[in-house]
Order: sequence, then C-alpha cells, then structure tokens
Amino acid sequence: MRQIGRLACLAAAGLFVVASARAQKAPAAKPAAAKSSAAAPKIEISPETKDAGTVAKGQMVEATFVVKNTGGSDLMISDARPSCGCTVASFDKIIKPGAEGKIQSSVDTKSFSGPISKSVLVISNDPERPQLNLFIKAMVKPFVDVVPQPFVRFSVIKGDSAAQDVVLISEEKGFRPTIAETSQPYVKAEILPAGDKDKIPGRPGEQFKVHVNVQPDAPEGLLNAPIRIATGVTQQPTVEIPVSGIVRPRVSVTPVTVNFGNFTAGKDPITRNIIVTNNKPAVPVKVVRAEVTVPGFITDVVPTQDGVSYTIVVKASDRVKKGAVEGMVKLFTSDKERAVIEIPLRGEVL
Repeated sequence: MRQIGRLACLAAAGLFVVASARAQKAPAAKPAAAKSSAAAPKIEISPETKDAGTVAKGQMVEATFVVKNTGGSDLMISDARPSCGCTVASFDKIIKPGAEGKIQSSVDTKSFSGPISKSVLVISNDPERPQLNLFIKAMVKPFVDVVPQPFVRFSVIKGDSAAQDVVLISEEKGFRPTIAETSQPYVKAEILPAGDKDKIPGRPGEQFKVHVNVQPDAPEGLLNAPIRIATGVTQQPTVEIPVSGIVRPRVSVTPVTVNFGNFTAGKDPITRNIIVTNNKPAVPVKVVRAEVTVPGFITDVVPTQDGVSYTIVVKASDRVKKGAVEGMVKLFTSDKERAVIEIPLRGEVL
C-alpha cells in the first residue's frame, strides 16, 4: 500500500512540472500576436459625420472626409458605396502607414426637404473595422417652394394638348420668378401672379402660378422636359420643375412584330393575334380589313368593341412556301392620319 501511495505522489508531481513548463512557455506567444496587430493597417476617420447645417433646396452639399492610416502596413480601400441621393466623387485606394487620404462625396438636395442623413459605406482591409459608415447631414430648406407637388406629369394622346399648374411660394425678398429655360420646344410654360382660386391657403409669402402646356406636336413616347426657373432669391436662385409622362399614339398596336418562329405549313396550326386599341374612344377608329404581303397567310378582323378595339387573327395555311418568311401585315383603318398600319411579319417554314 505504501508503494502505491508513493507512485501516486510521483505522478501528481510530474503533472505539476508539465503544467508549470507550459505556463512558462505561454507568454512567449504574446509578443508575436502584438507584433502582428501592430503590422496591420488601421483606418481612422474623424469626424465620421459631416453636418452641413441649413442649406437651400437644390444646393449641392460637398463633403471631404480625411482618412488616416495609423497601422503598420498599407491601408487599401476597396470601395466607398453611397446611399440613395449621395454620390462618391473619388477616394484614395491605397494609404501608406502614417499617411492620409481623402474620400470626397456630395449630396444633391433638389429632391429633398427637411432633415436628411445620407451615408457612404467604406470597405477596407483593416481587420478590426473592415466596414464603416460615414454620414452627411443637412437641413434642407426650400426658400422657394413648389406646390402642391414639385413636379408635373402628363399622359396625353398624340395630337392633343394638355396643361397643368403648380404654384411657387416664397417669403424671401426679391422673389420675382421668370422662365429661365424650357428644355423642349413642345413644352411651353408661363408664370402669372396666383389668383384667389390658385393660391394655397394658409401659406405666407408671395405666390405665383406656373402654367405648363404640352403642345400637339409633342412626339410619341416618354416625355422628359424639365423647366428651369430663375427665382430672384439669393439663397435659391434657380428652381427646376421636372416635367415627365408619356405621349401615347392615338391608335396603338401590339405586338410591334408578328413572329411565327419555326413551323411546318399545313401541319402546325399556328396563329398570332394583333391587338389594335383606339386611345381616344370619343373619335371612333375602325379596322376595315387586314392582309399579309406574304402569300398563304389568312387574316380575320374581330371587333371586341367596334370603333375602339380589335383583334386581328393571322394564320398560316398550307400554301406558305418553305424558307424564311419576311413581310408585312397591313391593317386598313378609317383613321385619316393612319389609314394603313404596317406590322413586320417574320418566321421560318420548315
């Protein structure tokens, strides 16, 4: 028994010696970790928020952030991602240890009013802060306000005219708005003193009405014709009113191309439909007949609402010759301006 007890004591002593040896070796690893940390790049930006204070609506707010590398190796900025409404003009991608770089950003305030806060996400190789956010703040004040909305939108039929009004309001001295520029000749604008029926109640300051008119010669398609106004107000010398929308054709046709793809004449019962819509139902437009310039195609005009909408069914018969099909579907209408509407037809007969 004494021998067993002695062996147990020796084993315990051995474990104590091993533990002590490990404890003595452990501190030796700390300087290596500290050395690795000191060698890493370290990003410092102060301040991380730029407050521009009160700015006039439409003013461009510029902000330059100074970036310091207080680490021991090159700081690499891989990206600076702006939030909505903010733009990053430039940034230094590599900053040496102990050196400084810059991130330049800006915010266009023409679409904002009141307090705003826009951010820039900075991504770098700093192991402790691989991502950080910078902020640009401001209080956007419209020294000249556009109401009831700061834009004008139209949906008009080709050949028709349309008009809308907005009101300019300002309490500032020297407020005498004039049209500085219209971007398209088919959009006209004039400024008049707001009458009693035009004025926005409960709003202090002078009010002027802007009358915007789309002319009959406006081309079909999307409308983009901003109007720039000189205000006479020092804090906000110009105001831009976006004018957008769509000018639709009086008669619209879909699809714009009739495509049959690959087919075998007489075996594949393939048909294609063309939809014709009169966008001005008060003036009826009839599809009288339809024909295809390629022999072997049959058409049928089906009125879904006479004078307003039609479905034209195009079918390939067994008389269509093999090979590439290229031609036109011709629609004959009662409209003097678009008496004949042509839609390209394509396909391949196997």
